[in-house]
Amino acid sequence: MPLTKIADFKIERLEILGADGRCDEALVPVISKEKMLEIYRMLVLIRVFDEKAFKLQRQGRLGTYPQILGQEATQIVPPMCLEKKDWLIPTYRGQGSYFARGMPLVNSLLYWGGDDRGAKLPDGQNDMIFAIPVGSHLTHAVGVAMAAQYRKDSAVALTYLGDGASSKGDFYEAMNFAGVYKAPVIFFVENNQWAISVSRKTQTSAQTIAQKAIGCGLSGIQVDGNDVFAVYRAVQEAIARARRGDGASVIEAETYRLGDHTTADDSSRYRSKEEIDLWKDRDPIARFRVFLTAQNVLTEDADLEVRRAAEEKVRSAIDEYESVPEPNPLSMFELIYGEPTWNILEQRAEFERYWASGSSRRETLASAGEGRFP
Repeated sequence: MPLTKIADFKIERLEILGADGRCDEALVPVISKEKMLEIYRMLVLIRVFDEKAFKLQRQGRLGTYPQILGQEATQIVPPMCLEKKDWLIPTYRGQGSYFARGMPLVNSLLYWGGDDRGAKLPDGQNDMIFAIPVGSHLTHAVGVAMAAQYRKDSAVALTYLGDGASSKGDFYEAMNFAGVYKAPVIFFVENNQWAISVSRKTQTSAQTIAQKAIGCGLSGIQVDGNDVFAVYRAVQEAIARARRGDGASVIEAETYRLGDHTTADDSSRYRSKEEIDLWKDRDPIARFRVFLTAQNVLTEDADLEVRRAAEEKVRSAIDEYESVPEPNPLSMFELIYGEPTWNILEQRAEFERYWASGSSRRETLASAGEGRFP
């Protein structure tokens, strides 16, 4: 039998807004000036939040924290393309995407401060709490999309993953299901070049991560992740495709993690200052600011006001975070089962006896000194 050559598949790369803030205006997606300013305000807000959260951790007022510095466009733009009925399933480096969907800033501070009350999302918000194990949430995202499909609901599910997670079996299983059932799900890959200390070129030999979609029958595209317009257009097109019933998409957004993996990491041990400086010149906020200024959408005074308002919101969130009463430790026994099992009830009773004995957490904290992290 003669061999038949299958045609080469091509993956497109989309970039609209150059690193210098200039672009071909004919390629800019249709976005109102009000929407552009809304996106810009949110970009600045999460940059300010990130700066403050990092300082809080260094001062011992916050636990280990994963910065999103440099990844603001990939964090903010995709969720701002969604409707309220749609689903968002981020990663642990996803506080920006949560904020863009309306989650209060204080929730993230509480969570990274070790208080699980920060994981309670606003009622009626179709967002799922992230999973710490890398990639394990991807099959769940497909399940959510398939459930919407089964109910004949036009909602789509947008889920995030990193370049490292794209090499996990969970990703391939999720894509395979999504391809077979044409699930209305979007896999948004934040390719920030480093899976902790493992470089992009070390952990996969695929020319692009987007091309991994091809084997499962999904649409795939690579975009400049620091380009607000490229991200916006790619996500909008993927949403439209999903709502039409044309199936799932993989969007690989090339961006960069300017900070360490978390505040427990030291990235100087595995990457160079020259590499970081190169990506600093591609700052998504700076290039979007240049465009907005050139289009007379943003003035210098308005820009200063955006920064001032962001700082005020973050200060208010920090004040709220540090004034929240300590959680009731009995809450650890709640929300595990609809009806508590006998051993849960037994453990709760035992803890209540311990609490009443005088060896309380409050006394332990008092003897150790003041502060959330004594």
